[in-house]
Amino acid sequence: MPSPKNIQQVESIREDFQNSEVIILTEYQGLTVAEMNELRDQCREAEVRYKVYKNNLISVVAQELEIEGIEPYLQGTTAVALSNDPAASAKILASFSDEHENLKIKAGILGNQTIDAAAAEKLVDMPSKEQLIATAVGGLKAPISGLVNVLHQGSPLTGLVNVLNGSLRQVTTVLQAIVDQKKAAESA
Repeated sequence: MPSPKNIQQVESIREDFQNSEVIILTEYQGLTVAEMNELRDQCREAEVRYKVYKNNLISVVAQELEIEGIEPYLQGTTAVALSNDPAASAKILASFSDEHENLKIKAGILGNQTIDAAAAEKLVDMPSKEQLIATAVGGLKAPISGLVNVLHQGSPLTGLVNVLNGSLRQVTTVLQAIVDQKKAAESA
C-alpha cells in the first residue's frame, strides 16, 4: 500500500511531466550542496525546473504516461530538468556538466519517447522556441505583405487591406518583443 506522501509525490511528478515539453534526466551524485544550488539558480533563470525524484516514483509515472524505454536510466541518483524549451535546458545542463564532472546527463524524454544522453545533449543545437516562432512569423509575413501590397494598389478593398496590414504589424511587434525579452534574459 503506497504511503500518502508517495501518492502526493507521484501526482506532482505526473503534473510536472505532463506540463513539460522536454525532460532531461541527470545523475548528480558527488555535487556539493553549493553546486546544486548554483545549478538550480541557473535553471531558474532560464525557466527550467530542476528537481530530485525517487527512481521508483518516476517509473510509476512513466508507466502511467506510457513513456517507453526509461527503465534503464533509473539507476543511481536522478534529478530531472523540466522545461518547455528543449534548447535552454540542454544548454544549461551541458555547460554545467562541462564545468562539474559529477553532473551527468543520463537521458531525455520528448513526448512519450526516451532518448539517450547523446541525443539529449544534441538538443543544445536546437533553436529556442522564440527563434522558431520568429522564423515562422517571418516566413508568413513575406507572402502576406505581398498580398497586402497587391490589394492596396487601387483595389476597392483598401480599407480591408489597411486593417489586415495593421493587425499583421501588431502581431509581428508583439512576437519581436517576446524574442527581445528572452534574449535580454539570456544575456543577463
